[in-house]
Amino acid sequence: MIKARRLTWIGKLAAGLFVTLVVASCGQFFPSSNTIVSITLSPASAQILPTGTQQYTATGTFGDNSTRDVSSQVTWVSSATNIATISTAGLATAVALGTTNITAKSGSVISPASVLTVSNKTIVSISVTAPSQTLTVGMQQQYTATANYSDGSFGDITNSVTWNSSDTSVATITTSGGLATAVATGSTTISAALGGVVGSTQLTVQ
Repeated sequence: MIKARRLTWIGKLAAGLFVTLVVASCGQFFPSSNTIVSITLSPASAQILPTGTQQYTATGTFGDNSTRDVSSQVTWVSSATNIATISTAGLATAVALGTTNITAKSGSVISPASVLTVSNKTIVSISVTAPSQTLTVGMQQQYTATANYSDGSFGDITNSVTWNSSDTSVATITTSGGLATAVATGSTTISAALGGVVGSTQLTVQ
């Protein structure tokens, strides 16, 4: 009988330890409402003059899928401080001509980079082009964005703009890079934006 009671006590202890471990591990797999799981930046890309500034906003997604402004909670980083610096409040200030990547981080969570370009010429318009304006479902194609600058010159800004599809049920496009995928029949507008300037073109999926 004594032996039986000892086994029962050990079994209860083991069960208790197991429950404790499961509860502790759940915090890793199911983050709390106070835990930031991802960060997005706005704007996703920008261009400023050598004397200009750009205000960034960081939006955090939390463990319960809620979102809120976390601009004052994150650590702001500029990959090239000789091109532009960024304050603890997310205000970027131009230093010299060139490009830098702006990111925000909280613990081990880091946002996708926002490309900031410092240029002494402004973008007047953006042209969006692709091999075809018609695709069949399942096909992909690469889009190109070309800037028309104030001095009359042109430049490829495909990897600097923010891409968007007006109807993602018809076609999706990568936010950076401009690779579109046809999803279902219909029409959508493919656009590219940088520094407040937007260019677009129509895509039909058959």
